[in-house]
Amino acid sequence: MLKAGEVIHEPVSRFVAAQIGLKPDDLLPYAARENTRYEHLDVLRKIYGYKMFTGKAAKKMKRWLDQHAEAAQSSEGMVRGFVEECRRRQIVLPGPTRIERHCADALVDAERRVDARIVARLGSKIRARLDALLTEEVDGRVSRFIWLRQFEVGKNSADINRQLDRLEFLQRIALSPAILGDVPAHRVAQLRRQGERYFTDGLRDITSDRRLAILTTCVVEWSAAIADTVIETHDRIVGSIWRGSRPWVQHC
Repeated sequence: MLKAGEVIHEPVSRFVAAQIGLKPDDLLPYAARENTRYEHLDVLRKIYGYKMFTGKAAKKMKRWLDQHAEAAQSSEGMVRGFVEECRRRQIVLPGPTRIERHCADALVDAERRVDARIVARLGSKIRARLDALLTEEVDGRVSRFIWLRQFEVGKNSADINRQLDRLEFLQRIALSPAILGDVPAHRVAQLRRQGERYFTDGLRDITSDRRLAILTTCVVEWSAAIADTVIETHDRIVGSIWRGSRPWVQHC
């Protein structure tokens, strides 16, 4: 709908004027009365079956946002989906700022629901063990949490022993991967990235649900990652031994 001070673009004016047998200049006085715009918009909505983004239509779209926010992988994708759904339902789009705000609110709510769902599956003892990762120290140097995430593929038995120490510690926490079973993969990846980016103090400062969700995800994900690292390190060691023994085998 035209706003105060806006004019109809010339190509549109020519097209519309031709349809009703007028000259483009004849349209210049259009909507001199402010209510004309609203009256004509209302007529067009009724003709084409469009609804304003108010009342039931707005509530239905907010429910749609709640249903799809958890699976949304980006705010841009959420906005595009919202716009497409409004068009499909023949709902007049609200302003860009309102669209962005509704989508952002839905994404934040979805994030909180995921966090709360993960945490609800944790017993009090597990929660305490997870929080302890941020207070326990290893060798008086780093927190247990930072120590756990310091793993990479090695090349000798000392490396594999260090990896096994971490894996055994994580296995004692006894968190099943099923705890993340219904969490979208991109949200699991996001929680893990945050855990690998945060320092211990930063994790302590965030809300308890978010902190525990991050810690839970890291324990589950790191358990699998360290197990893979152990296997790859073992393969490297075996390969190194084999390469070292080849000259002796060939000589025999």
